[in-house]
Amino acid sequence: MEVAEPMILLCVRFSVTFILLNLLVLFRVMKLNLKNKNLLGLILLGIIQPVLYFVFENYGLKYTTTSFTGLISSISPIFTALLGVVMLREKPNLKQWVGIGLSITGVMMVSLGSTGGVNTPIGCLCLLLAYLMGALYNVLVRKLSKEFSAFEITYVMFTVGVAFFAVLAFVTHGSQTVPMITTALGSGKFIVSCLYLGGAASVGAYMLGNYALGHLPVTRASVFNSFATIVSILSGVIIMRDPFTWVSALAFALILLGVWSVNYFAEKEPA
Repeated sequence: MEVAEPMILLCVRFSVTFILLNLLVLFRVMKLNLKNKNLLGLILLGIIQPVLYFVFENYGLKYTTTSFTGLISSISPIFTALLGVVMLREKPNLKQWVGIGLSITGVMMVSLGSTGGVNTPIGCLCLLLAYLMGALYNVLVRKLSKEFSAFEITYVMFTVGVAFFAVLAFVTHGSQTVPMITTALGSGKFIVSCLYLGGAASVGAYMLGNYALGHLPVTRASVFNSFATIVSILSGVIIMRDPFTWVSALAFALILLGVWSVNYFAEKEPA
């Protein structure tokens, strides 16, 4: 977002994703069979994630601090667990709630150590709505996985996404859209970022996540999102040479313990 406005970034990112998904179908790496299936649920899912989620998240990230973003993201497993209880009748037991609490505490410890920036009311609201959309996405994927494969869910999600963000980019920026995209593509950093976001972070991560949600209760699957904080800590230490403090070590341990607890103490039930 140092190079392009949020709508331009989203348009290019999901265009990359759409191209990659179709290449997987074209070269028969993945199978796509949507004939005679109810697509309304998938289209609704695509509106929730990536459309609403990424609109709210991108503007939330732009108008809030890193620490606030981390705090809101840390409580997203609670949103998911509560929606799972209401919509799927998947009720975490007491030990699992404790595990969720441990992972949340670990993420919060890291987030509170971040400084800089200013939180605006609109930014805070956007982030809150983004993670609520994320929780709803987890529950809907769990339901839709009974009819669709992980790849089919991913394909329709991002087809809806690229169509929406392409239109929204032109609505937002009008005749300047193409010049803005051309200018952004002149940045090597922007191109590499979009390839990663469109490929690994969208096609790869979402396909794996959709597969997991099809085979695990939402509480067990969503708590693994806390691992993003561990990856951030390790990336900072290895790539940026950040210090690995006792706070980092304790947060690391709490997150691992929390994720393990939620899965280890799960009741034996069919996925």
